[in-house]
Amino acid sequence: MMSTAASKTRVAPVLRRLGKSGLAAMIALGAALAPVSPASAHHGWPGFQTDRLVYVSGTVSSDGVWGNPHSQFEISLDSNLPADTPDLRIPEELQDPEDSSRVNAARSYAGPHKTLEIIIAPPAWSGRWGLGRALKVGERFQGVGYINRTDDGLFRPVVFWYGDDSVPVNQVLGNTLPVRAPLPK
Repeated sequence: MMSTAASKTRVAPVLRRLGKSGLAAMIALGAALAPVSPASAHHGWPGFQTDRLVYVSGTVSSDGVWGNPHSQFEISLDSNLPADTPDLRIPEELQDPEDSSRVNAARSYAGPHKTLEIIIAPPAWSGRWGLGRALKVGERFQGVGYINRTDDGLFRPVVFWYGDDSVPVNQVLGNTLPVRAPLPK
C-alpha cells in the first residue's frame, strides 16, 4: 500500500495537468464509485429477503410520500391474515406460471409488527402500471413482496392491489420477478 506522502507526490502533478475540467471529472468519478449509502441501498431488491415472498394486507395509515426515488407510506395490517395469498388478479406482466405461481403461493406475513412501511416504485413507473396517484389514508392495500434484510418493518411489493376493487399494480421492471425463489412447501 502506498504511503500518504507518496500518494500526494504522485497525485499532485496529475491534478495540475487535468485542470479544472479534469478535476471535475475526477470528483464525479469519485462520487460514482463511492459506496452506496444505507438510505439508497435499502431501495434495491438485494436489500430485501428475496428468498421468500410474503403476502400482506391492511389499510393505508399515513399520507406518506408520493415521489422519487420511491413512494412510501404505512399500512396497518389486518389482524387476521389468511394463511397465504388470496385469489387475486395477477398483472399481465407477471402471468408467466413461473412468477404467478410464486405470487399465489406467498405465505402471509407472520412478523411482530402491526404496521409496515411500504416502499413502491416512483410515480412514473406506478402510473405506467395502473396507479396514477398517491394512496389515501383508509384505502385498502394488499401486496406480495419482500421484507427488508435490516429493517423488518419495511416491505417492498413485487405486485400490489389497492382499493375495494383490488386493482393490480406490477412493481418489477419488465415481466419477471427479481428472483424466482423456490416455491413454499
